[in-house]
Amino acid sequence: MNNKIIKALGMCICLPAVIVVFLLSGCSLWQTDENASGRPLVIKAEDFSIFLFESSEEIYRANVKDQTVWAGLREKANRDAEYAAHYSWLYDTYGKWDDHRRAQLKEIFSEYYSQPMSERLVQNGKQEAGLDEIIKFIREDRFFKSHRDVLIDFYSWYGSNYAMPHYEQIKPLLQRKVEIAAAMVDKGFDIVSFLEKETGIHLKKKPDSLELLLNMRMIGFSGFTRKKDSLATIQWNRGAEKIWEASFHEFSKPFFRTFTGSWSFKYLAGKLKKDEKLMARFKEDVPYTWEGWVEENLVEGYAKYLNVRKGITRDVGEGIYVFDRDYAQALVSSFDPQKTTLEEFTVNYLKKTYNI
Repeated sequence: MNNKIIKALGMCICLPAVIVVFLLSGCSLWQTDENASGRPLVIKAEDFSIFLFESSEEIYRANVKDQTVWAGLREKANRDAEYAAHYSWLYDTYGKWDDHRRAQLKEIFSEYYSQPMSERLVQNGKQEAGLDEIIKFIREDRFFKSHRDVLIDFYSWYGSNYAMPHYEQIKPLLQRKVEIAAAMVDKGFDIVSFLEKETGIHLKKKPDSLELLLNMRMIGFSGFTRKKDSLATIQWNRGAEKIWEASFHEFSKPFFRTFTGSWSFKYLAGKLKKDEKLMARFKEDVPYTWEGWVEENLVEGYAKYLNVRKGITRDVGEGIYVFDRDYAQALVSSFDPQKTTLEEFTVNYLKKTYNI
């Protein structure tokens, strides 16, 4: 699921939370410190272990590597007081550092990226680790052997003096966003059962788990894997309805793949190559096969449709691909899984829309 999450969220976000858990009937909306493994969907605040690396990289990008890009976010900060505090922190923090600390930051991000550093922690059971445990892991793990002394010195200092105090300030803001998302569905909402009902399809194998991590960033997206689970960060400017749309998108994929992998569907998808707009977008920079590109439009459209069906949004909103919005509107207008299968509806839609 992870590679597709990056595409689904990344394109939505133009690149793709304490802790609330939905989806297991009868379980509390609030997750404690227990392992969330086995739950279909977790929406939570970004863990400190991930924030430690991601925030330092964002400081580096804002002040050193991508100054123009981050300067362009000032207008958004002016319209959002809560984001403005984080935005100012990126600059105020760097402004307080001496040349030695600035040189360390540059040295680290000349060698590393935050995503693989964070994923190393996640995959080794350190996602919920505190600063001391993280530093101990950096000291011992072979992944961090390059510039190890610099990493230990910098993150011990940065973590205690800057990252942790700021994380404690932003965590309540992220908590509130999770609560808003939680309020949009019933307690005990089971996303897999909901999809089985809405698609009319019952999967032999349940989908792998998905964990969405809300953070304060406006630019940048990270995806991780933890055994069979997929994790993805969600930017501050993504509203609660988009959080659900992203969730529906990912969980819809295995339902669509009960028929999009068939020879007959691939043959039909091939017929769509005659459409200039669809082909032009495909040639831009789409990391899919042609059949995967067609499927992505369908899945995104279906996610928008589910947002309407669940009462999260009143309409399907704007499209991000080529025919995702039109497909969503068609579903809202006339799809009934009690009368026709999702495959039949989809095939008929494509044939009618593209005159096949």
